[in-house]
Amino acid sequence: MIVPRPVVEMRAYPNRVLTDRHDFHQLLLGLSGSVELETDGRGARVVAGVLVPIIAGEQHHYLALRDNDCLALDLPVPWCEALELDVSMIHVPRRLPSALVASASELTAASPTALLSWLNEALSDTGTKVTAPRLRLIQLISIVEADLAHPWRVNEMAVCCHLAEAVFARQFRALTGQTPHTWLITRRLDRARHLMSESTASMTEIALTCGFADAAHFSRTFRRQYGCAPKEWRGNARFMEKSRAHEEL
Repeated sequence: MIVPRPVVEMRAYPNRVLTDRHDFHQLLLGLSGSVELETDGRGARVVAGVLVPIIAGEQHHYLALRDNDCLALDLPVPWCEALELDVSMIHVPRRLPSALVASASELTAASPTALLSWLNEALSDTGTKVTAPRLRLIQLISIVEADLAHPWRVNEMAVCCHLAEAVFARQFRALTGQTPHTWLITRRLDRARHLMSESTASMTEIALTCGFADAAHFSRTFRRQYGCAPKEWRGNARFMEKSRAHEEL
């Protein structure tokens, strides 16, 4: 029986919520930026120096808050079992010592022996445990995006996160670089562009679905953000789609 080998590589995660489940263990080590994780109801934040485990078979959701770099170690279960490597011994994320983090950059080209040595040290009691973040953005985003038509206020978002409004607003801006209001407008415009591209709904229908007061409010906000009217954007998007379809013929 051939035992599959680990995959160790640098990765950057996108600024949208994605869901995954795989049959190998995974360790994520933050190098820069920040990535939010939700794994079987547990929240974690992958920032520089923090190692977060994802056990094989666990469904997880992730979201990058800003530009980020992570070292991802995909560890096949048979490989871990053959080497008696117990990834599940990490019950909560932990912050690794700086020397161990610095040496991690060499793992993408490391020998199996060097990789195993690093893993044994990382999976030991080295480092300090990191508690789950109080502000769990993946949960908030799921709630808000499920009902963008709702006239969301900052205090309502704060309640969803069980935080005082001032604390929520401060933490939200520190994590995303945006105020909650600016973030909400961006999400509404993203949804509107998707609907204009993928549906035949009227501008009024799209405006109300995405939480704008009316078509005029939507048009003003859209033009301020993208420099053109929604109808003009939709026309250009459809023209580009027809051009691509023609080129593929």
